[in-house]
Amino acid sequence: MTKKRVADLMEWFRPAGIGIVIFCSYYYGHDAVSHFHIMGPFVVMLMSGTVAFESLVLGAAASEKIGYGSHRPSQIQSGLANAATAVTALLVYLLNWGRHADATVVAVMLLFFTFSAANHVGSAIVERNMKTVNLLRPVMTLLLLGLLVPPLIKALNQ
Repeated sequence: MTKKRVADLMEWFRPAGIGIVIFCSYYYGHDAVSHFHIMGPFVVMLMSGTVAFESLVLGAAASEKIGYGSHRPSQIQSGLANAATAVTALLVYLLNWGRHADATVVAVMLLFFTFSAANHVGSAIVERNMKTVNLLRPVMTLLLLGLLVPPLIKALNQ
């Protein structure tokens, strides 16, 4: 399988994975805190982990899919930052650091993707980057915010 094909499959893997994570969080969790303890870190591992994989392993294929140029040093730097976020989410989950740690790692990921979405909008406006994946990133970020912020608030208020 080519890197381009794997990069394309990531766009389907992420939403499917999030659906499975949300289902599992409600199936195995028994209250708002336990739902979010499963949902939050696992969505972060999925999202930040796949972005790290794309940046570090798929390189030019991932950049081309979005309509960006391939600037390897900054792509590697971004990939390592996302890998750090994903590994932190794994530690938060495995070591059961509590709902505030769950909320923190989710907030960091959501902030990154919100800033990244603004960058995608800027790319569409300034550089006329009208590739479908580039245009969908802000929409997907809004969906991610809508999926994670309500359970985050519920878990913190319990």
